[in-house]
Amino acid sequence: MSLARAPQLGSKPVSLTVKLGHLKLTPEPLAQGLQELYRRGEFADVVLICAEQHFLAHRIVLAAQSEAFKVGLASPLPQHGLRHEIQLGDIANPEAVKFMLSFLYQLDDKEMAEYNPRTQEINRDVLRLARQFNLPGLTHRAMRWLSRDLTTGNVVERLSICEEFGLSELTDKILEQLTSNRQALAEVAHSPQIMTYPRLMQAMLQCAAGAPEPEPPQPKSSKRVEPEPEPQLQAKKKKKVEKA
Repeated sequence: MSLARAPQLGSKPVSLTVKLGHLKLTPEPLAQGLQELYRRGEFADVVLICAEQHFLAHRIVLAAQSEAFKVGLASPLPQHGLRHEIQLGDIANPEAVKFMLSFLYQLDDKEMAEYNPRTQEINRDVLRLARQFNLPGLTHRAMRWLSRDLTTGNVVERLSICEEFGLSELTDKILEQLTSNRQALAEVAHSPQIMTYPRLMQAMLQCAAGAPEPEPPQPKSSKRVEPEPEPQLQAKKKKKVEKA
């Protein structure tokens, strides 16, 4: 008696369907992990020094977003356990460094919902850092802050900051507002502060010269009787002659 040979497994494959629940994705796990390392100061291999305050950071985060950081941090450390030191001697406000690092680690949307430095000088230092390390996104945040709460009392100072850091977009928008408001333009043009910025005064005068004069208000016209067309007028005259 011979036994029937069993078919080889897989010779007649049958499809099987297995359903699992929805895949739960953690939002931006890499960014969150780097943020936690920054908050705790773990695995930091860079220290930024400003006004005797030390800020720990990670070389890979800085170099990934700034060519200036990438070039400056390219050399290996001479000894294990040391950190790259970056001296920020021209920055007087340590808070500006914190704003820069919060921008680089993308903390603005969470811990710092709104970019809002306490003083104008802090914002100026942020602009210096953004220019030094070529961070246009940080420049844009500082520029937007400059555009807030703008008055004729602080417009000259802010125009001078725009000139210093090459913020031409904001300069044009401020000058446009001034030239469209004759009262504001007159107040700023005759202020003692504008005399210390001759280039700004020249730019304001050029914009004012190129701005169109406001149209005078049109008086309310009385109801006007339009003359009748010539054929209708001739017909009326003809009727009058026939009646006579």
